[in-house]
Amino acid sequence: MKKIAIFILSVVIAITTFAAIPKKTNRLVNDYAGLFTPVQLSTLEQYLVAFADTTSTQILIVTTPDLDGYSISDYAFKIGEEWGVGQAEHDNGLVIVIKPKNDTKGQAFIATGYGLEGALPDAVCKEIVDLEMIPYFRDNNYYAGVVAALNIIMPVAAGEYSYNEARYSDLPIATIIIVAMVVFALVLSVSKKGGSDNNNFGGGRGNGGIDPFTALWLGSMVGRNHSGSFGNFSGGSGGFGGFGGGSFGGGGAGGSW
Repeated sequence: MKKIAIFILSVVIAITTFAAIPKKTNRLVNDYAGLFTPVQLSTLEQYLVAFADTTSTQILIVTTPDLDGYSISDYAFKIGEEWGVGQAEHDNGLVIVIKPKNDTKGQAFIATGYGLEGALPDAVCKEIVDLEMIPYFRDNNYYAGVVAALNIIMPVAAGEYSYNEARYSDLPIATIIIVAMVVFALVLSVSKKGGSDNNNFGGGRGNGGIDPFTALWLGSMVGRNHSGSFGNFSGGSGGFGGFGGGSFGGGGAGGSW
């Protein structure tokens, strides 16, 4: 009986531990904590899919209300390994995990695959979390924090900029704002013609248009890259094609608030 009891306990522990890590999906944005609106989810998914299609680098975003006893770093690395984020031949996956502040402190972590550790070393990941994400997260604006982080991560991971170039662009802010306004006007015009079609550039906050913050994000990327698309990662691709079997070696960093 003692052996049976030990076996049952082991099975229960194993099942509980396994259940703590989400089962792999076919999405790049997995909002288990409910932090994003449907429009925000659609917008993030669209551009992460386009980024993956263009560069082969896969960025996975996972939000969770509870880490189930894991440290946030272990949680992120385990998801990266079990889901196989990134390509097996390049190990170019990146996992962003966000646990919002609730009855426990808020936490965020960026885990990098082997192939991205050079472009995004631990110190850079730490700065992105502390300087780009957490200031917005403190105000419960999780979408803005993720956008701010991706605005740095995507061009650096793609090899277009170093971290300092991406963060400290010498493009005048007035130019960025003007470009953002133009992008917003064009998208709003297109969305009105398309009616309530939520596939029209991510839909909008209840009226089929894109939200102003996303417009500013897109505008800033247009300004930085001097092209007519979101960076060099144009939308319009199909759904996410699946993870490629990338590996993680413990690179990355995080923070709390």
